[in-house]
Amino acid sequence: MNNIDKLLKRGQWQEAFLQARINMEESLKELNDFFIDQYKVYEEHRDDDPEIDDTAGIWYDAFINSSTVKFLPSINNLLKVFGKAINEIDNVDAVVNFDAELEDIRDTINSLLQEEDD
Repeated sequence: MNNIDKLLKRGQWQEAFLQARINMEESLKELNDFFIDQYKVYEEHRDDDPEIDDTAGIWYDAFINSSTVKFLPSINNLLKVFGKAINEIDNVDAVVNFDAELEDIRDTINSLLQEEDD
């Protein structure tokens, strides 16, 4: 169980939000480094023979690690906090007021999972 889950279990969704925000900002900063600052490194080496120079492969592995270790869990934690906050504030599940937005998120996730299956 991560810190966000522990805070939510204790009903401390405000503190959980602050932690989720910090985690998200750190994750976005790291992804920005890949997408903006270092992407040219990948572009310069993506056609290289990996037996000779695997810079592109190393870059890609680091990007994937950053995404799966930090960014995706940060999104998940923020959604958990969002759901808990809506429930506490409005005494309803988030899906009652945000069904279209949540369905769009679900569709995006399903699309990513479908790409994995292909």
